[in-house]
Amino acid sequence: MRICHIGLNHKTAPVELRERLAVKQDDIADILRRQIAHPAIREAALLSTCNRVEMTVVTHEPESAIAAVHEWFASTAGMELAEVCEHLYSYTTDAAVRHLFAVASGLDSLVLGEPQILGQVKSSYEHALAAGTAGHVLHRLYQSTFAAAKRARSETEIGKQAVNISSCAVELAKHIFGDLAGKTVLLIGAGEMAELAARHLRGNGCTDILVANRTLERARKLAIEFEGHALTLEQLDDHLDRADIILSSTGASTFVLLPDAIEKAAARRKGAPMFLVDIAVPRDIDPRIADIDDVYLYDIDDLQQVVQGNVEHRMQQAEEARALLEQEALSFLGWLKSLESVPLIRRIQQQMEARRIDEMEKAQRYLKDLSPEQMQLVDRFSRALMKRYMHPALQTLKSLPDDMEGDLLMGAASRLFDLRESGPEVQQRGKEHNEQSPG
Repeated sequence: MRICHIGLNHKTAPVELRERLAVKQDDIADILRRQIAHPAIREAALLSTCNRVEMTVVTHEPESAIAAVHEWFASTAGMELAEVCEHLYSYTTDAAVRHLFAVASGLDSLVLGEPQILGQVKSSYEHALAAGTAGHVLHRLYQSTFAAAKRARSETEIGKQAVNISSCAVELAKHIFGDLAGKTVLLIGAGEMAELAARHLRGNGCTDILVANRTLERARKLAIEFEGHALTLEQLDDHLDRADIILSSTGASTFVLLPDAIEKAAARRKGAPMFLVDIAVPRDIDPRIADIDDVYLYDIDDLQQVVQGNVEHRMQQAEEARALLEQEALSFLGWLKSLESVPLIRRIQQQMEARRIDEMEKAQRYLKDLSPEQMQLVDRFSRALMKRYMHPALQTLKSLPDDMEGDLLMGAASRLFDLRESGPEVQQRGKEHNEQSPG
């Protein structure tokens, strides 16, 4: 059994490619079900955020499963396979588990230690459960992932001084304006990102906050919390010139802000700078807007350039967190490896017990003079001898390496013990005797 983790993120792919691969939440179930329809894929989960798109699959055929997922990436992006593969990473088992643990803990995020990613990983698991594509292995994997992330956050300070994407946007605004006191802010979208941004902006002196959203009621709820004003998206053009800072984070599939509207707003502002941050994927703001005079547009990839405080401290905490994650990873990998050998060990035990029973039945024809108590001693002797003989082989199978050597050992064990020749009735006979036997 292998776990494969295939994907791309802000480190390997530009925002233009990531937005091509952005997946709507309502589409995830169908995508996952199509993946497990492939003969090489038994379980699957999909993580799609503004910074990464990653698929986790369980398989007995890693190469075939990875190839199938690569095809999905290429098809979804509408690009040639070779072109997309330049941006993809593919991890198998040990590396896959360690990567997922690091992702959930915020160690692989755009902003080191950011807390939102754990909720997004939990959501990806819930989608797999709802789609029926998460089985025994993924269930154990994600429970271990959540436990590992919890340890990393509770036993280190990796999340204590973490800066989220919204606060990075605020830091970028301060580079443009210096002091944010008295600046007017327009938030497009009223989700979690907008709420975080509003909190940071208020904390930096912005008192006039406008909130525009497709659903006016949601905009009003957020606006009331920050003593701002609610707008519909249809009202945007009439209020753009009021905004010194625009931060957009909707789930729209097309641009929300176009050059024509911003040009008119910039003209009405008579040279006063406008600062726009697009933290949505797919992007909300047409990139051509960056060419307009006195307008400064940044997208989510630009946030990587923001100077973040306490970097050295967070890096030190990250190393401590990775040490904890390694402990959790080794524990999970030990369990996973046992899945490979447990069915094989059980079949060997059943096979050998069935053969021991056959030999005991043959021996009884020549041991008719023995009393029942003596026959019981012979039975116990035969069982003890078999266990002693089998012990080294079974111990080896319990600690198989997760590589080609492990596969070869399993294949050799199957042939050496003639498991391919044992019918269900022989295995059942050994199983029944094991269940009935007192020792």
